Amino acid sequence: MNQPPKALWSEPWRDVAPPELVAALSALGHSRRLVDGELLYARGDRSQDLIGVRSGLIRMIGSTADGYEGLLGLYRPGTWFGEMSFFDALPRPADAYAVGDTEVLIVPAAPLREVLDRHPVWYREFARVLCHKLRVALVHIESSFLPPQVRIAIRLLDLAEAYGRPVEAGIEIDLSLPQEDLARMLGLTRQSVNKELRVLQAQGGLQVRRGRITLTAPDALRQRVRDAGGGDLL
Repeated sequence: MNQPPKALWSEPWRDVAPPELVAALSALGHSRRLVDGELLYARGDRSQDLIGVRSGLIRMIGSTADGYEGLLGLYRPGTWFGEMSFFDALPRPADAYAVGDTEVLIVPAAPLREVLDRHPVWYREFARVLCHKLRVALVHIESSFLPPQVRIAIRLLDLAEAYGRPVEAGIEIDLSLPQEDLARMLGLTRQSVNKELRVLQAQGGLQVRRGRITLTAPDALRQRVRDAGGGDLL
């Protein structure tokens, strides 16, 4: 059997998932390529497959009855999603769109359930992923009670940890991150996000250039969060 592509395995599975599970998922899955803006699945779809990102990016969008859209998550290479519908057999809770040219690995639900029933200990690995996502969700919920500037700092630090790359000026978030997307992540207006980013930039904590954000003083941002009472959320 060919070695599974390394890009499929990122935290919280990196270095902990049993090699046999990694091989089984890779063997069961089939690739699908998407172009920028293409819909992978829509909210309400009945599909229950597990999906891993091989390249590109998947944007998860939630919407309200009055048309407001919130950015619920960004899935980079090495991350997986779709496990909620896989386990509870309920419809997809959000829309999933490709950002740029994207390739995903789709693992069909029925054969995966058969494999897991033969190896029930592997359910622990899925529990690990679900617990990780639940912790992240709880952090985002708790941070919603903090001032906008602190919420922005927490989310940027989180994104820097997931997508950051060292550059001369500090840690660049290696994503095209329009302020509108950041606002959708936090439930804020774009104007409010723009105002607070300007303040943080004037304080020397970050740089915003051409849709890219670089944290020039991440330790100072962390201290600002702690001073505002959000230290437990880092």
